[in-house]
Amino acid sequence: MRPARTLASFGLALALVACSSSSSSPTEEPDRGPGAAALTDYVPGPMAMRRLTAEQFVSSIHALFGEDLEVFPPTEVDTRVAGLLSLGANAASITPAGFERYEASARQVATAVFSPERRAQVLSCTPASPTSADDACTGELVDSLAPLVLRRALRPGEASAYVALARASTQELGDFYKGLESALSSWLLSPDFLFIQERAHDAGADETSRRLTAETLASRLSYFLWSTGPDAELLSAAWSGELDTDEGYRAELDRLIEDNERLEDGLRALFLDLYDLDALDRAQKDPESFPEFTMNVAADAKEQTLRTIVQHLLVERADYRELFTTRKTFMTRSLGPIYGVAVTEDWEPYEFPAGGPRAGVLSHVSFLALHARTSRSSPVLRGKFVLDSLLCTPIPPPPATVNSEAIAPENGLGDTARERLAIHRADPNCAVCHDSIDPIGLPFENFDAIGRFRTQENGVDIETYGEISGVEYDDITGLYPTLRDTPRLTTCMVRQLFMHAVGRLPGMEEDEVLDALEVDFAAEDYDFIELMRNIALTHGFRATSGPREADETEGEGS
Repeated sequence: MRPARTLASFGLALALVACSSSSSSPTEEPDRGPGAAALTDYVPGPMAMRRLTAEQFVSSIHALFGEDLEVFPPTEVDTRVAGLLSLGANAASITPAGFERYEASARQVATAVFSPERRAQVLSCTPASPTSADDACTGELVDSLAPLVLRRALRPGEASAYVALARASTQELGDFYKGLESALSSWLLSPDFLFIQERAHDAGADETSRRLTAETLASRLSYFLWSTGPDAELLSAAWSGELDTDEGYRAELDRLIEDNERLEDGLRALFLDLYDLDALDRAQKDPESFPEFTMNVAADAKEQTLRTIVQHLLVERADYRELFTTRKTFMTRSLGPIYGVAVTEDWEPYEFPAGGPRAGVLSHVSFLALHARTSRSSPVLRGKFVLDSLLCTPIPPPPATVNSEAIAPENGLGDTARERLAIHRADPNCAVCHDSIDPIGLPFENFDAIGRFRTQENGVDIETYGEISGVEYDDITGLYPTLRDTPRLTTCMVRQLFMHAVGRLPGMEEDEVLDALEVDFAAEDYDFIELMRNIALTHGFRATSGPREADETEGEGS
């Protein structure tokens, strides 16, 4: 039986509405101003110096030398700030132990690149002798490859220094290609490769912000849209001055967006980060209770969600909000038994039945299994994800004195999670957060710890009513459209995507541009690719207030 709505639930609704006050309701035509790109009378946030995330490190090397090249990923821990690894990289450093791993990876890559099977891909000349130095041939490689690896033009005297380094290694080891390996290893260990370094022009006498250099814009664009370093054409546009002109910048922006294959890479990297899907690689379930949950199932679950996102946002250019209501997805033979679906071919298109309990990415095994315990579901983890990651309403961790395992089924507090959580909320210290989390998380109780549908727990019927932002629904099928129509859903995505793009928190004067981006998003039917384009056209993407203060992102983690 549904209880009367609590005062706390009204409080959550008011909080979400207040956060979304700048957004129009779903039935209103937004009051579209000049557009976010036209707003320039504000000071953007500071420059960032971001360590490449593990994913960016690997993708940057693959873009240079081929997807088939094995790369040892770094072991430095990527941390989250405001829910994003790409933002946490702003405050990341490299430890001595971590540098050893980078060094091993650089040497492994360099050895593979100059192996007899691969060296012709990067080397256009042949040395006079494979056992002696050849400065002319080395110089050709330095001039063509070093700027791509370092993502900048070489400085005066730098090319000759790299040639000398290769020569010294060749003379010591008696192998021309070992000399080239030494040069490439040095580039891969350079701060210009390991970090996305940002630089800006000096401000004019009457200017309050500074334009980013063309090379900086090239890296910002490529890591934002493709999740890898700039290609030769983008760097050429930077060096020629084209990227400093509005026409040249827009032309390169369009070129990057029109490259669907690499734009897909960028989308995948973004949602892997936002949804922490790589955690599925480490997900474990009780083998006695869930023998069907294997490593293959976990891998396919991650790929299913990524394919659905790419199909919806990039191929179909559909409404972003309907990512949470679409019944279209893809299915494999390993996933079929969990979904109760007969599958003949892996990755065949599939559509969940109309009126059924599954719709959108939150009904996927990836989300349901990732946000669950080893042997049971977790309405708390699922509700917290929706609040934290989809509505940008972070929930603080529980007090140290709270034992979350007290509500485990074996402790006899109730037959269903709803009953156990009701007892848990009787403690005022717990109710503060659970009054917000539970109405969103409990409707997901129709799915067990690996995402199988169920109607009972311990032989008792599961009640799945709930509410978001004061809007009530009777079951999980009502949650999906309610979330879709919650204004905070798009407000949150605009903010997250902007932070991902610029690698920092929004500046104090950037609220107006975020509001304008959201208006543009609505006016363009919530086309996600157009939102990416509009962010790249903002003043905040192309300019800066200057260097970042050392403690500017501290304390913002989620």
